[in-house]
Amino acid sequence: MKRKIISRGVALAVLTGLSACSTLDVGKNPRLDDLTSIAVVPMVNYTETPDAGQRATSIAQSILHQKGFTGLFTYQQERTGNVLIMDSVELSAAEGLKWARNTGASYALTGAVEEWRYKVGVDGEPVAGLTFNLVDLNSGKTVWSATGSRSGWSRSGVSGVSQKLTNQLLAPLSPSR
Repeated sequence: MKRKIISRGVALAVLTGLSACSTLDVGKNPRLDDLTSIAVVPMVNYTETPDAGQRATSIAQSILHQKGFTGLFTYQQERTGNVLIMDSVELSAAEGLKWARNTGASYALTGAVEEWRYKVGVDGEPVAGLTFNLVDLNSGKTVWSATGSRSGWSRSGVSGVSQKLTNQLLAPLSPSR
């Protein structure tokens, strides 16, 4: 009897732990022409964490490059204020798409950071929440999207959790040859 209770308790703990790790809603593999040139627009930061958008953008660009995208354009953001007090320049969505059109890319990867922090509590688990949209720069239409959130263990970092999440979200994208 004891053995049965313990095994049910372990199974319940494992299922609870796995279900709390991540939530993903990812669009199917888009069949797009000329998916070789993508302008990576700086992600909008909806969190209280300074520069979370720039961090997530950097991770997304790196993962796209590793997947074989060679025609990537990245917005070079200049800091105009005091770096010590974490002053940053946010780029609006309209400005980002305008910049992307000027690069000559066919598509723009836009997105937002909804969560980028450590949970409050004894363990301080890292958590990240991201959304990506692939926009056809000729029509202005969103042709693919993905959103998700992921938490890690107390010894993980937010950037590591975000890297795993970004990899999962961008998995359907592959460069057209």
